[in-house]
Amino acid sequence: MRRVSIDSEPGFSLAELLVTIVIVGVTFTALLGGLMTSTSVSSLHRKQAAADAVARSAAEWVKDSVANPYFPCATTYSFSSFPANGFLVSIPVGGVENWNPAPAGPVAAPYTPGFETSQPGCSDHGLQRITIVVRSSDSQVSETVQVIKRVVS
Repeated sequence: MRRVSIDSEPGFSLAELLVTIVIVGVTFTALLGGLMTSTSVSSLHRKQAAADAVARSAAEWVKDSVANPYFPCATTYSFSSFPANGFLVSIPVGGVENWNPAPAGPVAAPYTPGFETSQPGCSDHGLQRITIVVRSSDSQVSETVQVIKRVVS
């Protein structure tokens, strides 16, 4: 009769199985982490592209003289009927600036023509620089665009 020893049976030891499980676990965790990072970056990029498109549309909306006529010394323009699709579109405080050209004749130095923050009763010369800010509803993405609006005769 042949005697069989427990040590002579083929198979894996407990230590070998544990090492294999640890290696597979670490590899799976690394792959899953990379996949999650890729997914979140892709989602953020998609939101940035959408915010850019909304910002450009909002700029065209503000420049449209029919939808938003030019208002002298305006401090803001309305986006109440603008379709923002999950984004918040606004003009920040001081976001509407009026052009202030050099006056005719001699000017006391140091005067530089430029845009000044619009306020009621200002001297309007028919040209405004408007800053538009678009934010995603979860505030992860923000886009800013500036447009020049002029009076249409």
